[in-house]
Amino acid sequence: MNDAELNETSGLDLVILANYHGPQAEMEARAVESVLRAAGIESVVEGAVGFSSVPFEVSVARNQFEAAQQVLAEALAAGPAAAEQAEAELEVSGDGVDVD
Repeated sequence: MNDAELNETSGLDLVILANYHGPQAEMEARAVESVLRAAGIESVVEGAVGFSSVPFEVSVARNQFEAAQQVLAEALAAGPAAAEQAEAELEVSGDGVDVD
């Protein structure tokens, strides 16, 4: 691999956006994953289910890190009420995914 190829792929390297500890860690990481996905940002969640001492990490591509930070900050600032409203709008519009 030459330097040009390496430079073209460096933005695809994963970087940790957030990590969560404790019994709610997986739920928090999955919520962040969902918010990012709604904004068109792919992410990877890693952790060990059933081991509260092991953190769950949410990673994104390096070239999407700043956008992901912004999306996460906006979601945190909007709070749980905004998340509930967005979920309700998805249910009404039929854009949500049925898992039943």
